Amino acid sequence: MNPSELIFAFLLVLFAGWAAVAYYTRRPESDFTPESSGDQVFRCEECDYVYTDDADVERSLCPECGRMNNSVQF
Repeated sequence: MNPSELIFAFLLVLFAGWAAVAYYTRRPESDFTPESSGDQVFRCEECDYVYTDDADVERSLCPECGRMNNSVQF
């Protein structure tokens, strides 16, 4: 083997190892786990419109017809 082939093989192994390390260190970051927004879901009893509002409210006005509604329990 001449020196240029040895240098090429060494660099090839070095870059392959670097790519494997980069792949395995970035893998846990790619998992998508959405976080809950904490908003409550409401369904209007009059017009059946489904909407959300802040987590700290128990009743909310429907943005379509203006009726007060309780949150939906799943």
